[in-house]
Amino acid sequence: MKKIDSLFDLFFNDQLKQRLESWVIIIASAGFVIHLSLILLVNTLGIVELVGFEDYLANPISAVYTPFSFILIYEVYLLIYYLPRSFAISIGKQFEIISLILIRRVFKDISKINVQSEILFQAENLPLLYDILGFIVLFTLIFFYRYFLVKRKVHQASESLSQFKSYKKLLCLLLVPVFIGLASVSFFKWSLDIYHILIDGQQKLMDFNTVFYHDFFDILIIVDVLILVASLKFTDRYSLIIRNTGFVITTVLLRVSFNYLGLENVVLMVGAVLFGVTILGVQLLYDKIDIGDSTKESYGYM
Repeated sequence: MKKIDSLFDLFFNDQLKQRLESWVIIIASAGFVIHLSLILLVNTLGIVELVGFEDYLANPISAVYTPFSFILIYEVYLLIYYLPRSFAISIGKQFEIISLILIRRVFKDISKINVQSEILFQAENLPLLYDILGFIVLFTLIFFYRYFLVKRKVHQASESLSQFKSYKKLLCLLLVPVFIGLASVSFFKWSLDIYHILIDGQQKLMDFNTVFYHDFFDILIIVDVLILVASLKFTDRYSLIIRNTGFVITTVLLRVSFNYLGLENVVLMVGAVLFGVTILGVQLLYDKIDIGDSTKESYGYM
């Protein structure tokens, strides 16, 4: 356990976290400036003409897409960072990642909106409406989720809890090379897609979500299931087991949402987060009435 803790602290410590945060701010700012400069060259000066990048170079607002992409990568690191501390907190990070993906897409939708049309709610503008409403609902649900986290009953740390925490740290250490490898492969595929657009005349650049986050959430499902199975060994609390099972279902629903577009995608995202918030809220209520052997329902009273 001590070796696992020491190795975990090597990759997930406060100093490295702050350093990565600073680098993300710098890289995100630089990416925004570069993206904005390309839009200026394409639309204002007409110096560069890049066919296949219309969704990303049509409007200056779409330049916000780039810094959000780097922020999302950092949020993935934070998800792994907080996983050993609390499974519930890491699920909350999943919700934040989904909301950031949605708000990033809002800026992309704004860049494609047809402002010259007299009809606002036409087919071209509906994705923007769906994403904005979806983000508002997600943001509200995440607030309630954080509220439930704060209101949770504090349980005294035990030896089994420390072992469970070390087990989750081991899973995080295994996630490090997987995460780096997945990010590298995804970036290579995305770069290859750009090459085919420039050289072969491919029609459109694929969404980075389809390259990285599909596979990442597949891996998260496996990790969540492993945590669920391990929790059966370290606890016999019914509410905790059901909560962890619900979190696995939540992650599966979030992964499935990437397979759909438009309204179906937003509904699945909101439904997944609503399910997770409900599970945590019911567990909070359950723990208020469950006081162990003192509960009148227990065998001691029968």
